[in-house]
Amino acid sequence: MQNKKKNRASDSRSSLEKALENSSFKNRYLKEAEKLFMGAKGTAGHERALERLHDSWGKKNFSRVAEEYIRQYGLPDEWSALILLLDLEGKPELVCDVIKRLVEKAPCGTAAEKRGLESRLRIMEMTSMEPAIQEAAQDALSRLK
Repeated sequence: MQNKKKNRASDSRSSLEKALENSSFKNRYLKEAEKLFMGAKGTAGHERALERLHDSWGKKNFSRVAEEYIRQYGLPDEWSALILLLDLEGKPELVCDVIKRLVEKAPCGTAAEKRGLESRLRIMEMTSMEPAIQEAAQDALSRLK
C-alpha cells in the first residue's frame, strides 16, 4: 500500500500527460487541437460547406455555392476542392488564384494529382477564353517542371 502511494507521489505528470499515453486519446486530442489553429475551417460548418461545394459541382448552382464558400472560408486547402474551382466561369482572377494555390501545393501532391493538374492546365492554356487564365496556366506549367 505504501508503495502505491510512493509511486503516485513520484509521478508528477498531469492527468493530461498520463491520458496522452493512450494512442487513440492522443490522436483525438491532436485532431481537436489542430482544429483550433484552423479557425473557421476547423468547424463542422466548414465540413458541411465543403461537402456542399463538392455536391454542387457540375450543377447550375456551383458558382454561387463556390462564391459563398470562398467568401466565408477563403480558398480551400483541400486539393480536390481546389481542382473543382478551376471550373468557375466568369471569375478569371479567382481561377488564377486557385491555379497559384495548386502549384504551391503540388510538391506535396501524389504523382497522379500532379499529372492530373498538368493535364488540366494544358487544356486550360489551350481552350480558355480568358487571357489571364491562359497566362496563369502557362506560368504554372513552367513552374511545375
